[in-house]
Amino acid sequence: MNRTPIKPLYDNVRLNCTIVSDTHIDYLHRTPAWPQALLTAAVIDAEENTVRTDAFITIGDNTSDGIKQNWDMVKECYAGHNPAERILLCIGNHDTWGDDDHPYDAINYFKEYTEIICGRKIDNTYFAEVVNGYHLIFLGSEKDGGCAAYISDEQIAWFEKEMEKAGKSGKPIFVFCHQALNGRHGLPRTWGYPADPNWPADEGGIGDRSEQVAAIMKKYKNVYYLSGHSHMGLSGESMMEREGFSTFEIEDGLRMINFPTTACGNAYCDDASQGIGMQLEVYDDRVVFRPRNYYDHEFTTVVIRDGKPYAEYPLQ
Repeated sequence: MNRTPIKPLYDNVRLNCTIVSDTHIDYLHRTPAWPQALLTAAVIDAEENTVRTDAFITIGDNTSDGIKQNWDMVKECYAGHNPAERILLCIGNHDTWGDDDHPYDAINYFKEYTEIICGRKIDNTYFAEVVNGYHLIFLGSEKDGGCAAYISDEQIAWFEKEMEKAGKSGKPIFVFCHQALNGRHGLPRTWGYPADPNWPADEGGIGDRSEQVAAIMKKYKNVYYLSGHSHMGLSGESMMEREGFSTFEIEDGLRMINFPTTACGNAYCDDASQGIGMQLEVYDDRVVFRPRNYYDHEFTTVVIRDGKPYAEYPLQ
């Protein structure tokens, strides 16, 4: 397969990240090697970036069940590769699920394999990193909360402090959480396929902490909330015009980006292809999200905003 290497859109990129979501590695998959191939393709694409990738990031559901067999398969996707200066894994709801033999071990496996794959030890499922001076904040379910996230009072207090520190930097802030805020990106309609008109209003979202998390982020400028979970696929301005929602939304200055699943089926979108994630590029005066099919090693052509196949946000 011919490869078009990743090249930043502009010169002097300050933060350069490859981001995927919902890879759902599963030894019980009908073709277990396929999700692995999609994740590995993204790892290789990041590794071959013409400008060194600062961080390779997942936004949860690394596995379909957070058991050892699946995490060993995730580890294989990174073995022998050096995709970025840092690898950062966000936990998803599937990563909190065990099986009948290991129902309570999933959280511990997430921590254990984060250390193995990323080379860093974490004490909680939520954490923060500063990369090139930019704050990356990861929220995460602390136990099996079903499809929503279980976020404790302690995590909320920690999040408020991390946002305050990040706000003082004067730089864009990036918050990662597997689930979108409730009711955004077409939820609950876009949760599940086919759509169920009887879904509760919070179905498919982060859960009962949604507005609290939103209020904390809205205190600051240039905040980006990155999520996955709903398998909505990639859509842009045409979907917003037709249906009133899309992958990219803005609310009270908060920029929200809901990522397609990289390795499962997508719905309610302009591009349902598997293998799609995004390049995050930060410059002195703007932030750019560039959807890319990492399996095909090409940027996508869906019109996102202003007639362009990417989303570009001038800094406020």
